[in-house]
Amino acid sequence: MTSFSLSSFSFNLRRIFLWIHRYTGLVMAGFLIMAGFTGALLAFHDELDATFNHKLAHIDKQNMPPLPIAILHDKVISAYPKYSFSTMPTSVAADKSAVFSVDRVRDKASKNQPKAPFHEVYINPYNGEILGTRDKDEWAWRNTMWKVFWLHRDLLLGDIGKLLLGVIALLWTINCFIGFYLTLPRTVKKSHETHRKTVKKRASVLKRWLPAWKIRRETNTFKLNYDVHHAFGLWLWLMLFVIAWSSVGFNLKSVYQPVMQVVVGLESREGKEGKEGKEGKEREKGKSYKPDKSGAQVLPNVMPVINATADIVNKTNSIEYVSKQANIATQNNGVTVEQLLGIRWVAEDNQWQMRFKTDKDIGIHSGASSITVDAATGSVVRVNFGYQSTFGSKTDQWLSTLHMGHISHGVSHLAYQILLAILGLAVAVLSGTGVYLWYKVRQQRLKVLQKLR
Repeated sequence: MTSFSLSSFSFNLRRIFLWIHRYTGLVMAGFLIMAGFTGALLAFHDELDATFNHKLAHIDKQNMPPLPIAILHDKVISAYPKYSFSTMPTSVAADKSAVFSVDRVRDKASKNQPKAPFHEVYINPYNGEILGTRDKDEWAWRNTMWKVFWLHRDLLLGDIGKLLLGVIALLWTINCFIGFYLTLPRTVKKSHETHRKTVKKRASVLKRWLPAWKIRRETNTFKLNYDVHHAFGLWLWLMLFVIAWSSVGFNLKSVYQPVMQVVVGLESREGKEGKEGKEGKEREKGKSYKPDKSGAQVLPNVMPVINATADIVNKTNSIEYVSKQANIATQNNGVTVEQLLGIRWVAEDNQWQMRFKTDKDIGIHSGASSITVDAATGSVVRVNFGYQSTFGSKTDQWLSTLHMGHISHGVSHLAYQILLAILGLAVAVLSGTGVYLWYKVRQQRLKVLQKLR
């Protein structure tokens, strides 16, 4: 009696999960097909963007060194004196134009500053000629990949689209677990006598589960779609879950952050801001203290002010000087700098900030390292190593880095880009096959009902 009850419960639970999986899948299908195809394109965003934006981005390689970054920056400022350009690239490719991004108007103090009608300025690194500007919001051929990105991110609908896709991502995450459960072998109800006679012949659970991982070659269209739906979902399950849950993180933080705080101890934004504010006050008092849990190291001002009227670190020597300090800091911590990611001037603090990736950092965005140098004294004010983040922060960084493809470099980066593109197509295939299976099963049921009438 107990065995029968448990089997009945398992059977009913399976039917409930199947119903949820089927109809939430239908709701998500159109969105996931769109997200899958656009995600496959976005895996090669930079390469495709350079192709669509070829006229501004490409420069014929010349047998001469490019102008220093500082001179190129001066020419951009001279051409557009009304706008601020606080960031600079740390290097320029031989066949690419140099790109300077205009500062975004964010805080209240910047309201008096006119908003630039463009996002980027392109300049010839060999002669300093301004090639043009790009407004990423404009509907133009050169912005194709940015429109693909915003379609993928928020359906080109802003906050409403972002919220909608966040809900879809949450349903998708839940469906990852339901779909996995539905691939497991069913519990078969048998009488005690039948069970006693067949117990030796019955295969193990793993052997009965093995067919779900395979795609039969010689079969009909329905079974082929059924096998593809199961096998793709199982083989790619872990990465599909990563993409789904990280999508919740991008678009539905009100759900993502509390869950991550409980599961992996992700620090809330309020906690980070409070800690940073406290550290800022301590730095103002001239105190030094050990690295915090996020990996930030605040160093005391050990170099005296040599000249109060002139900065030791200026625009001309900033990249060389700050990168040298970054190399020293990484060597002292047993790591090496793999890539310089950009340098920024912080006028209100009279400081230079450089982002870089070490050989232990997760990626080139949220998981990267940074160093801050005082321009007047040349002293290192702060070093933040991405690899020293808390477990919760690292988990969050891995999720976003794997989703965005901002990982590794060279051949391994290309291999991951290909994997991301395959995942995007797999998401579209899973949604398409799911809709097909629902449609065929529905047709079959309608035929049965017609016969009964």
